[in-house]
Amino acid sequence: MKSALILPALFLVLALGAWIVFRVPKFHSVPHPARDYQEAMEKFSAIEKRESTLPLLEEGKSRIFTHGKITGRAFVLLHGLTNCPEQFVPLARILFQSGANVVLPRARYAGYADPMNDVQGLQSGQDLLDQAAEGLDIAAGLGDRVTVVGLSGSAVAAAWMAENRDGIDSMLLLAPFFGLDGHPVWMIDFLSAVLSKAPNFYKWWNEDLKGSIPRPSYAYPRYGTRCMADTVQLSRNVRANSDKHPLQAVRLDILTTGTDRGANNRLTDQLAADWASKNPGRVTAFEFPEKEGVPHDMIDPHQPDAKIRIAYPKILELLGVPMPGFQP
Repeated sequence: MKSALILPALFLVLALGAWIVFRVPKFHSVPHPARDYQEAMEKFSAIEKRESTLPLLEEGKSRIFTHGKITGRAFVLLHGLTNCPEQFVPLARILFQSGANVVLPRARYAGYADPMNDVQGLQSGQDLLDQAAEGLDIAAGLGDRVTVVGLSGSAVAAAWMAENRDGIDSMLLLAPFFGLDGHPVWMIDFLSAVLSKAPNFYKWWNEDLKGSIPRPSYAYPRYGTRCMADTVQLSRNVRANSDKHPLQAVRLDILTTGTDRGANNRLTDQLAADWASKNPGRVTAFEFPEKEGVPHDMIDPHQPDAKIRIAYPKILELLGVPMPGFQP
């Protein structure tokens, strides 16, 4: 009798395990948009107060560039996974000089003074959404039209907002990390589902150079497996919902680079095609040719392989921002 129950029990255990692994995870975000400029600044002051209790670099803190009043446009700039708001400051200054207000929210566990801190890897997809939501809540009181720019993992959070949150005029996704290049999508999705629940461990960006890898002083030299895995989990949610309802953002632009060996550009292209088919005339995609050498981090001029003389003009073009006298 007992042996007759073993196979059905084993089947149920395997089925439950498969459901846990392969089910598309859910994420949530409740908007609390600022009603006016004063409330927007109060929201940012609350962030500053909270961050003052953390061991952050000055470069690692959230930033805001304002003209002291609401402007025609407001930008939300979302930094990459192991970087911090400083990454976007040069672009923020250009956008500010064009007459816009700009907010650069810090992601949870980013910008710590100790680049070898042991919490960065715990940053989740929900943390990325919370970062984007704070920026959008503030930007609602800073500009008549709101534009979001997200890079890499934060571009995935921006994409989720494009599908789920109204009040966004336009959005630009830079080198979005919807999946890992060089491996089947199903395999990365499976591994990410497992690793997002497993204990975190760290991997060097460069296994040979480890902590001595050339990088901006405020960027982390390693990444956490749970952080990366949960970002892919967020990507799975975005991909699963790409054809279920129209985009909330009025316009969506996607910019990738042919040199990218981290993000899966083919997966990005497929997702862009899905959005374009459901939202005619509202989605564009452009890729820098590999020969131009634009890196995955096409934003930070302090990266040793930076190519902002090539990247910034295209980014500003897509954002509809004039760049007279642009000087990188």
